[in-house]
Amino acid sequence: MVKKKVIVEMRVPKVPEQGIAAAMNEIVSRFDVTGFKLDKGYKPVPVSPPEELAASLTASNETVMLVRGEIEEGKEKELESRPNVIKVWTDAKIEPTFDCDTDVSKGDLNAVIKYLGVDEIWAKDARGDGIVIGICDAGVDKNIIQAVKDGWSPWWFLPWGEVLAGSSHGNMCATDALAMCPQAQIYDIGVLKSRGETERVLSNAIAGFQWAIEMHKKDKTPHILSSSWNMYQESDGPDYAKNKNHPFTRKVVEAVREGIIVCFSAGNCGEFCPDERCGSDTGPKRSIWGANGHPEVITVGAVNINEDLAGYSSQGPAALSSEKPDFCGITHFKGYNDPDTGTSAATPIVAGVIGLLKCARPRLTHAQVKAALRKTAKDIGEPGFDHNSGYGIIQAYTAYQLLVKQKKKAERS
Repeated sequence: MVKKKVIVEMRVPKVPEQGIAAAMNEIVSRFDVTGFKLDKGYKPVPVSPPEELAASLTASNETVMLVRGEIEEGKEKELESRPNVIKVWTDAKIEPTFDCDTDVSKGDLNAVIKYLGVDEIWAKDARGDGIVIGICDAGVDKNIIQAVKDGWSPWWFLPWGEVLAGSSHGNMCATDALAMCPQAQIYDIGVLKSRGETERVLSNAIAGFQWAIEMHKKDKTPHILSSSWNMYQESDGPDYAKNKNHPFTRKVVEAVREGIIVCFSAGNCGEFCPDERCGSDTGPKRSIWGANGHPEVITVGAVNINEDLAGYSSQGPAALSSEKPDFCGITHFKGYNDPDTGTSAATPIVAGVIGLLKCARPRLTHAQVKAALRKTAKDIGEPGFDHNSGYGIIQAYTAYQLLVKQKKKAERS
């Protein structure tokens, strides 16, 4: 029988944290579905309840937890019929985003800094001191990226700050964020860390985001999460692709509501030169799936420094929002690699810029920074918003000036 990886959403009694594991084990032990195997090494993750169950869960003093495992295909409904099970979700495979075929750098990081006006923000003594950016990726090597201060990994054999030989995607993302925000520190949140046949899956992303939320509750860091990965095809997780109620998407919204600014790459499935992993899922309405295109997140497309749209940059409307992407960051420049490419590079560029903007307005919210970057973006393509470049290319210094002006106005009133 073919087996599939699943996330099991369950209602469980509210108990002290130290009793959660025992309560979950007792409930799961009563599952009598042949062909289901629980992953006992995965720590159960709490998640906000579906809206339609919130009242009943409160009344029964219950909460919602997530576990994961494998089940024989076709037996999902049987598992869902068991007491305490709310829903069985596909534990969809996720991948880092890469360039499709462009291998020539258009300028370097210094050119990106000058184009965006980042150097002018630095001149105002804003360089990211006190800012923490979470790089949600395949790992950031603390021996190469000295700014790594903490992190999370799904695997004991590959702790935070360590990467597999040859893994450079996370290092690239951290380098690009720090190029914009050089005094920031990095959390290495290894949602894409894997070994051998161990797949990159949404359950690890759920656990990684939960770690970030718990850290933020302690000391208000990380300030920003940068995710340069996506699901390439709807068929990889049909119950995730178009469903705002998927537990990972709800977890992302929890992070935003907690006060973390969340950035996602749009993906590399644009119609003009899509990544081969996109299959037939390319272009408008078929290239931004799941949380990457949620209305509340910051969805980042890609252009080069000459203001040409990257032909692979995924196009809106997204599955969860008609107004996507929000705007574009810069890609195809000499950075950690020659070149750093994809919406993967564009996203940490935006995250680093946001770190600088937080220096101007420490209490800057997710919604406020998103609005400021949209309002000050340089329009390209069709006038106004379009589904290729969103509101245009971010303009760091212009956004900084707007936020400072807004701050002064608020102080006078």
